[in-house]
Amino acid sequence: MRRKNKLLFAGVGVVLLLAVLGTTVMSASAEFVTPTSVDEGDYEGEWVNLEGQVADLEQADGRLTFAVEDGNTSVDVVYDGTMPETMAEGRIVVAKGTVDGDTIRATELSVRAHEEDGAEPPEEYA
Repeated sequence: MRRKNKLLFAGVGVVLLLAVLGTTVMSASAEFVTPTSVDEGDYEGEWVNLEGQVADLEQADGRLTFAVEDGNTSVDVVYDGTMPETMAEGRIVVAKGTVDGDTIRATELSVRAHEEDGAEPPEEYA
């Protein structure tokens, strides 16, 4: 009986390990995209890392809505959660989530560190 229990626990452990590894690999392999590539591509239902400049930032009832721009076009983002302290209009952000029509449903936000005061944004976002 003890041997069967050990094999059962080992089998469950291996399955859990593979599940964690699979989840980690899937989120690490998410494609970095710009608003232009989302607008021009077919990313419906896919997990992406949308990078660009924040515009039209609004927060209400625990929901954050904003647009991410790249100088050519913009994509709307919806994020249910607390707004990061450094989030502001004009900042560069990476919104990680799934493409739902013309909107990104983000589950995670990363805001790029402050640029020097007066510094121009990178050329691709100007």
